[in-house]
Order: sequence, then structure tokens, then C-alpha cells
Amino acid sequence: MKKLNVEAILKVIKNNGSLSRADIAKLTGLTPASVTNITKILIESDYLIERGIGESNGGRPPIILEINIKARYIIGVSIGVGSIDVVLTDLGAEILAKKSIYIDENNTNKEFVFTHLINLINEVIEISEVNRDKVVGIGVAMHGVVNPMLGISQYAPYYKWENVNIKLILEEKFKCPVFVDNDVRAIALGESLFGAAKSIDNFVEINISNGIGAGIIIDNKPYYGVDYSAGEIGHMVVEQDGSLCKCGNYGCLESVASNISVERKVIRSIKQGVKSSLVDDVKDIEKINIKDISIAASKGDELAISVLKEAARYIGVGISGLVNILNPKLIVVVGDIFEQEKIMIETLSEVVKKRGLKIPSENVKIVKSDLGENAAVIGAATLVIQEVFKGREFM
Repeated sequence: MKKLNVEAILKVIKNNGSLSRADIAKLTGLTPASVTNITKILIESDYLIERGIGESNGGRPPIILEINIKARYIIGVSIGVGSIDVVLTDLGAEILAKKSIYIDENNTNKEFVFTHLINLINEVIEISEVNRDKVVGIGVAMHGVVNPMLGISQYAPYYKWENVNIKLILEEKFKCPVFVDNDVRAIALGESLFGAAKSIDNFVEINISNGIGAGIIIDNKPYYGVDYSAGEIGHMVVEQDGSLCKCGNYGCLESVASNISVERKVIRSIKQGVKSSLVDDVKDIEKINIKDISIAASKGDELAISVLKEAARYIGVGISGLVNILNPKLIVVVGDIFEQEKIMIETLSEVVKKRGLKIPSENVKIVKSDLGENAAVIGAATLVIQEVFKGREFM
């Protein structure tokens, strides 16, 4: 059975929801005999299920086939700045179990992190009550520079890792395929299959958290760059002579629009005497976070609104550069800072239209992600799900 034929059949059923064998043959160009043989194997493997009878065109009514999203299960892992999240999903990226742990920046050695990660993976399998034999792979969305071909974390600033072979470590432990990629590229893949970028072939995903990065999809494929570091929009200079960034430059987008920079600005302003409802709403102003700021903005807090709008303008400057260079159909933004969608997207869109070239800036659409706070783990799971739908199990 040719892998490409399996991939073609799974793809057309996934894209259309449900199809008869005759429809599959027409859409794929495969012979009816090939379709019958391959669908028989896919049904025996639980990947396809027969779902009722279709309308007859004069002969025997056709049997309708659908993807069985409960046929197999995926582990999705996000190793992010300050935290690790692990989920178990089905083939439709529905999260069935989730566990998380905080990772202090003073305790990021490889042995400590992997011990806890392995425990979390075992825990989500146990609480999901899924048969381990039906877990077909592990996807890892990793902060920093990642070589996805080898599954290696080449450089992870928060964890102080260089050339850590995540794929090898996890495959040796769990005896299943492991796929690793940069966290924002993984989010972009998840968005393309399950989120706001479905059926969009050229788009950019921008993640704003304690770091800032972009996942670039060109002709339905991730763009990696020569050294797998494409998308480091957080280190575009958006303010000459601005604040010092951890990369060593001044005025980087990350230094003026990341969660940490926004939080610090609000805290500093309150200490300088600027009035804000956050003083009453948060017990310790030193612990004000981006969610607190978004809530305050929704209540009309002028300081919160002002700081968010300033961050949005800087993000708009960064996006306008991407629009001018890449000319994407869509920009998808993700992160807690976009909880105030109206404030953020309206403000940054104004900057893009003002600073971008006329045609691409007018035509590009900017939207909030559909994946929410689980974007990274869904993206991680997607690294495996896309391989399943390529017929990997039948190679």
C-alpha cells in the first residue's frame, strides 16, 4: 500500500468531512479497486468509520466514510519561558488531559527539566485513561532556536540549553516517534489545521508572551531559514535608542512590547504616582501581570489602556515590516496581551496601514488566534497529527 495513496485518501476525507468510496475515487484519481482496498485497511486500523448511508444515484446507496478522531492519541508538549505544559489530544486536537509545571529560571538544568517532563507525560496518559498503545507520537513546541529535522534544541535562552537532543531523549524513554519544532512555528501549524488560518496558504503567526516570535507559513509550508531561526521578530529594532534587550541590542520589539516589558512599565508608572485601579485590585503591585492589566483596561483604566496601546503601536511597526517583506494574506496574533482585542488589533492595524506599503498593508487581514491559551500545546500535537494524516503509520 503506497503511503501517498493513504495520504490522499485521509486528506480528502478530512477536508470534506465525510465521503463515499466513489467520491474518494473521483477526488483522488485513484481506481475504485485501490480505494476499496485502502479504505478496508484504514477501517480495520480504526482510522475510518462507516457513518450511515448516502443518497443513491440509481444504484445501491453508498456507505459514507469519516475519519475516526479517536483512533489514535497524541502527546503535545510546550517547553516555554517559565513553564512546561503537557496535553493528550485526539486526532482532532481536542485536549483530553492537561498537566503543567512552573520552571524557575534558576532551576533549568536538563536533568531536572526532563525528569519533570517525563513525569508529566506519564500523568496525562494515566488521567486520560487512554491505552498507551494508541498514543502514536509526541510533539514538542520548544522555545528558542530548534532544528526540526534532528529534533535538537540548538539554543534556548531561558533554559541555557545548547544542542539538547530532545527527540533522542524522549524516543528512548517512550519508544514512539517524537517531533520537535520552535514553539511559534508549531503554533502556526496548529493554526493552519485547527484555527484561524485554515485554508490560508501564506500567513504569519505572531506570539506575544515573555518573548516575541513569528511563525511563517509560505505556500502551506513553514519557512525555517538557513539556520532555523527565521521569525525572530522580537529582535527587530522598533525604537532607536530604546531599552536594552537581553540580546544586547537596544529598542528591540521584545524590549518594549513583551508581557514582561508591559508589566514593568505599568508597575513603574504606579510607583511614580500614576493613578490606576490596579492599586486596589491587586494586593501586591510587584506581582501585576498582563492578565491583570487587560482586565483593568476592560474596566476603562487609563494607565492600562495607554500602556497596551503603546505596546500595540510597537507591534504594528514590527508587523508592517513583515507585511512589506512577505506580503502575507493573513497575520494571526496570539497571547494574553490580545485579550483586549479591540484595543490591541485596532491600534496595531492603524500602524500597519500607515507604515506599510499601500497594497499589501490594505489587503492583509489581522486577526486574533482561535487557539487561545492552548496554542502552543495544540501546535505541538499538530506536529504529530500532520504526520498521521500523511500515512506515516502505513509506511
